Amino acid sequence: MKPLLSLIAVLLVSACSGGTGGSATGLNNPPAKIESDERTPEPEPETEMAFTDVTAASGIAYEVVFNFGDIPEGEPVPAIPTSGAAAGDYDNDGDIDLFIVWGDDGPNRLYRNDGDLKFTDVAEDAGVAFLGPDGSTSFQVGPVFADVDGDGDLDLFLRGLSVRSLLLRNNNDGTFSDITDDTGLLFSRPYGMSTAFGDYDLDGDLDLVTTHWASPQDRNNPGDTEHLWRNDTEGEDIFFTSVSELAGIAPSIAQLQDPNGLEYEADRTFTPTFTRINDDLFPDLLMVADFNQTQYFTNNGDGTFDNTTDVDVLIDGNGMGSAVGDYDNDGDLDWFVTSILYPSTEKPVKASLSHYGNRLYRNHQGVFSDVTDETGVEDSGWGWGACFIDFENDGDLDIYHTNGWQKSILPPDDFPFFEGYEMDQSRAFVNQGDGSFSERAEDLGLLDTEMGRGVVCADFDNDGDTDILLLADKPILWRNNASDNEYLKVRLIGRPPNTEASGARISLTSENTNQIREISIGSNFLSQNPAVQLFGLGSDTNADLTVSWPDGLETLMTGVSSGQTLQITQ
Repeated sequence: MKPLLSLIAVLLVSACSGGTGGSATGLNNPPAKIESDERTPEPEPETEMAFTDVTAASGIAYEVVFNFGDIPEGEPVPAIPTSGAAAGDYDNDGDIDLFIVWGDDGPNRLYRNDGDLKFTDVAEDAGVAFLGPDGSTSFQVGPVFADVDGDGDLDLFLRGLSVRSLLLRNNNDGTFSDITDDTGLLFSRPYGMSTAFGDYDLDGDLDLVTTHWASPQDRNNPGDTEHLWRNDTEGEDIFFTSVSELAGIAPSIAQLQDPNGLEYEADRTFTPTFTRINDDLFPDLLMVADFNQTQYFTNNGDGTFDNTTDVDVLIDGNGMGSAVGDYDNDGDLDWFVTSILYPSTEKPVKASLSHYGNRLYRNHQGVFSDVTDETGVEDSGWGWGACFIDFENDGDLDIYHTNGWQKSILPPDDFPFFEGYEMDQSRAFVNQGDGSFSERAEDLGLLDTEMGRGVVCADFDNDGDTDILLLADKPILWRNNASDNEYLKVRLIGRPPNTEASGARISLTSENTNQIREISIGSNFLSQNPAVQLFGLGSDTNADLTVSWPDGLETLMTGVSSGQTLQITQ
């Protein structure tokens, strides 16, 4: 890496009131606290744009096992594509830790990051290894780190495949306590999947949205499908209320008319995301769904949502994973959805759909358009978890996603096309800077033929570039050796109880790039990226930053030097 420069920043502060304009003086809007952490330069990498498999030396070792013992005969087996990981700094020591669910045949893992891409499993000492009432994990999936109680450390939420989900409070001493029974988070629907947190009503605390794939009970009760949970915490007593129907999410989110001739009709949602698609401050809701319609819910700002899905645009049909980011650097957030690219010789599962494979939906002032064909990202294989990632820190967001299937899981005579996905390689779409992408997974060294599930993209070794963790039956951790381009990392500390500043946006301007990032908690398929944001700067050595906090206040910084991590407190 290039020599690091000292911080030269001028702090300017302005404010707006609830998106209605206006200003505030410094007395009413105190300056944000800014801390910098300059890094020691790393040696020049031997190769450009290359990833190295460092799994064996990392200490991350497990094999997910599912016995399917408690799934009734004739019901779906949603455990096939499950497991997942939460990524975040649960011990507040400055690096990214991992919580990984095991399956139904062993303990979960809490991998403490010890630095230099070395991890130690401390799950047993932390009290999170065995979480089920009988000592099993009770099919826990899709974990998420989030500061639910607003005390400055990350708590842990685990979605339950077999109904029971868990909220574990961080005791700030390396251990967690199960507080689920007192929180109202008691689910009646089975087959939980991914979860996201965000302050959709802007009351300062974190609400919850979750999914469940193929819950057969939904066909008999099209009402509140237990997706959206409002945080009604008072004092230290954490409490959530199920408000899907009240908020306008249900019943439209449930797919009650199955076009595929499957045995039962059900909600088949996979991946939710809270994000600000339009110009107001209220987080909207993106919901990726399998077999049927991926959906977009616009936040009305009064506690309700409108289903504003354009059925002629959101046409992925077999949506799995999701990633949100500004791939074209035009100032608004675009939406990438992984799906299945069917072989031309096979009849698609849903014959009414005319488009298959991944979808890239470009956002222009709150309106989506399908730009998949012109961007070249359709070729998915059987896509799952995804990340927007700047592979080489050049300032343009690239895309990585895992994929694959195991032919042996389902009868080959009934599903012959599965064979084509058994040894499929992950996809790495490199942004060409002209609105198009080039698939280069093999060139980058991202070589795998696993049936992938979740993906975590994070700077695990704190060297200023983004590494990749692939969640499959066995994990793969890739160290990024991509380039010597400049970078800037930003960690926001919001006002309690939203201490992670969920919903905040960071805008960066440098000589050769304009970029935005948004703080989003839990947005990948069954997996989560940390809240720390990394900007690639190419050859630029300084940048201007604007932080738009969830309440509309802004923090402005100019002349910020590259090669460091900034911690900005509202």
